[in-house]
Amino acid sequence: VLLSAPVIELIQYRYLGRTFQLTDMRYHLLGMGGGLAVWALIVAAKRPAPQQEEDENAFVGHALLVSLLTIGSRVTGLMRDSVLAAIFGLSGIYSAFAIGFMIPNLFRRLFGEGALAAAFIPAYAKDQRRDPPAATRLASLCVALLALFTGLLVVVGEGLLIFCRDFFVWTEQSKLVIQLAMVMLPYMPLVCLVALLGGILQVHRHFGPPATASILLNLTMILAAVLALAHPGATTTDQHRTILVIAGSVIVAGFFQVLWQVIAVRRVESFSFDLKPAVPAVRGILKMMLPMVIGLAAVQINTLLDMLIAWSLAPADGPSAADHLNLFGRKVDFPIANRGAPGTLSLAQRLYQLPLGVFGIAVATAIFPALARASSSSEAGDSRRAEFRTILQRGLRLTMFVGLPASIGLMLVGLPLVRVLFEHGEKMQLDDSKRITTVLIGYASAVWAYSTTHLIVRAFYAVKDVHTPLRVSVAMVILNLVLNLSLVWKLAEAALAWSTALTAVIQTAVLVVAVRRYVFRPVDRSVLVSWGRSAVLTAMMAIILWAILRWRDPAQLSRLDCGGLLTGLVVIGMGVYLFGARLLGAEELGWLRRGKSVKPKERTP
Repeated sequence: VLLSAPVIELIQYRYLGRTFQLTDMRYHLLGMGGGLAVWALIVAAKRPAPQQEEDENAFVGHALLVSLLTIGSRVTGLMRDSVLAAIFGLSGIYSAFAIGFMIPNLFRRLFGEGALAAAFIPAYAKDQRRDPPAATRLASLCVALLALFTGLLVVVGEGLLIFCRDFFVWTEQSKLVIQLAMVMLPYMPLVCLVALLGGILQVHRHFGPPATASILLNLTMILAAVLALAHPGATTTDQHRTILVIAGSVIVAGFFQVLWQVIAVRRVESFSFDLKPAVPAVRGILKMMLPMVIGLAAVQINTLLDMLIAWSLAPADGPSAADHLNLFGRKVDFPIANRGAPGTLSLAQRLYQLPLGVFGIAVATAIFPALARASSSSEAGDSRRAEFRTILQRGLRLTMFVGLPASIGLMLVGLPLVRVLFEHGEKMQLDDSKRITTVLIGYASAVWAYSTTHLIVRAFYAVKDVHTPLRVSVAMVILNLVLNLSLVWKLAEAALAWSTALTAVIQTAVLVVAVRRYVFRPVDRSVLVSWGRSAVLTAMMAIILWAILRWRDPAQLSRLDCGGLLTGLVVIGMGVYLFGARLLGAEELGWLRRGKSVKPKERTP
């Protein structure tokens, strides 16, 4: 609260005529940010490591911890995007930043949180249980190789960007994209190391530091935006300078994140220079990684292509911009109005990823070590296989219990939510909010599917099947690209969101069928009953919220009134859903309240 209040006041000062001393506000932010960072590092360094839990079904409690900390991360992320939107609006400058920032994050999802983490965590968990010194050597070698490989990628990537910048003709906005990518590319090895160190902590059941690392990034970027904020009448050059300062702050935040994770890891693991014995294990990880990298690269490149499609199929800003698109020698109208589309996609993605990250990915993150441990103990026989099945089914029930109402609720409250968060000053108006909401509705329709996909893919990785998710993801990428290019002429940038959602639903269905190879009836009667109950409760909630929105149109309200309407909708929606869940005896509500799932009674196979 202490950090966010000055940001809100600064926006009012710049755009709403409020008067106060700007220098005092900057010193306030510097003092609070520095003080909180030092305090957090001291607490992380001195806090004793907790005892490891024995209950393999305690992943629900871990998911709640990750969810609570992820809320802080997502809230600060929304603050960051709100500040950037207030400064730049849905302009080409903000879209250029969104594309440039996506490049290092692409590699984070590919190496840090993706293939390497998925291949590393089961191997590390197995060694940690059987031979802790071997686990130490494995972790040390993986960290060293990741730092070396991603560092080389940065060198190669910077060279390619310099070549593209100097040997091709670009518009001013496209040059800015390249320049921002060059500034932020060194963040890639830093954030990949953060993600891998987070995987080590997760195996030791320390989910806090990995979930809070991104808060450091968001606060650093907010501070940089405040300090470098251009005045309301700033020229394009001033705005370019401001966005470059914000891009540079990403690198500074990366170093803070690495330091934060290293301090946390040293409480539970040490690093070794005796790396040679770990080479065979690393070879196995690399062999397992290869198909994962291909599959994840396809998905992440497709995400980047969505941004590039939105950028390329819109006219450039400025009087000299072309008013038609030259397509195979024919002049056609641009399907997208302007180059604010990538920024629109980025802001809408931030909103639908809020419930996805707070619980969907949190469940998948917390459940993966439990699945890996159950899978690696296959010699225990039918009891372990039954435990693997039970953990997966509990995850499927929880993701739908939270994901389905999150999908429908986010679709219904989209406009007041967007107006409250992003409609600041002259840069963001009601039409911009409606544009973001149109895209958000498409993305939000499949939050439950995104969550389920994350969960089932980790189940495949836990049993060391990386090829099935690979084949499915490559097929879905091709389908998504076809849908993008087909629908964009009718739905503009919203087509990219609906294509993503439809593809996610199909991918979920295919993966649920495919996972039966390893789990007997993963969707049994208990899962179907749970899903049906969640659907009925969601329908009840949706009817009530729809009736309220018919009575109070958020487009006709002031931004302040939208805040009150949004609060009421959220409270009523959650109240109806949770009260109904209690009346219907939903077990998932009890799991969430107790923070763990109850171990099933032993049954004869």
